[in-house]
Amino acid sequence: MKILIVGAGAVGAVFGASLHEHGADVHFLLRPARKELVDAEGITLELPIGQVNVQPRTLSSAQLQDTFDLIILTNKAYSLESVIADITPAVGPQTHILPLLNGMRHLDRLDSAYGQARVLGGVAKTIATQSAPTTIQVNNAYSSITVGARLAEQQSKAEAVWQELVNAGIHAELSDAIMVDMWDKFCRMATVGAANCLLNGTVGEYMRSDAGGQIALQLFKECTDTAQAAGYPMAPADIAGFQRVLTNPASTFSSSMYRDMQAGLPVEGDHLVGDMLRRGQEAGLQCPMLTVANAVLQTYSAKRQ
Repeated sequence: MKILIVGAGAVGAVFGASLHEHGADVHFLLRPARKELVDAEGITLELPIGQVNVQPRTLSSAQLQDTFDLIILTNKAYSLESVIADITPAVGPQTHILPLLNGMRHLDRLDSAYGQARVLGGVAKTIATQSAPTTIQVNNAYSSITVGARLAEQQSKAEAVWQELVNAGIHAELSDAIMVDMWDKFCRMATVGAANCLLNGTVGEYMRSDAGGQIALQLFKECTDTAQAAGYPMAPADIAGFQRVLTNPASTFSSSMYRDMQAGLPVEGDHLVGDMLRRGQEAGLQCPMLTVANAVLQTYSAKRQ
């Protein structure tokens, strides 16, 4: 299978490195400046078990001449429009796209650009940060990808992609309910991102405030209510488990969106919190905490501009 990975940030590097190291036919699509750095230095993964350096094959959009069987999107959601422009020459009659972006809104855009039959469902789980231009700090020993067919006609392709990931030593799951899985992650990411950014602290830090835990739980309720209204309710056991995560006073966890905000970088606020709020409001739900969190994120983005 001929694979193109878009981006070499945390998600792209973690999983792309495994594909590369196990001999998969994989290239990374990078911006010219990023390509120059990666070509010169490779990509270094600082793992809990030690350091790994890989020298992947890279391409810029100007170098795309062939089509690919699979294009894995690992870019930030706010870069989707430019990515679509970049990858379109690489999309052939048999190409499928596996987006590992946060949120759900990208599915509508990719379906519009390439047709729903080409776009698989996917969820990436890792705790990793790009700590330097070519260095990825991976903080968890277990990273995984879940892939699944959104349409019955995609099942054989989803199975082939899953097998390719497994062959590369990646912890991969083949889901028969990928939209449920994607909504589950959407709820979690929107909640913890909103809580961290609204309260300006990690989970453990906002739990030292009088109302931090209550605010986080209210944000989560608004997200899970929205998921239920959309037809993808979270299981009660999963809700209870994540409520404990959100209110753990000893936790040092923070979302990638909060870490981006702390670094003064663009954030995926509109694609996570803003989109969740819009979906909740369209379902006739009251979402007061999401409204406040979204205003905080919009203000941050406006100040950056």
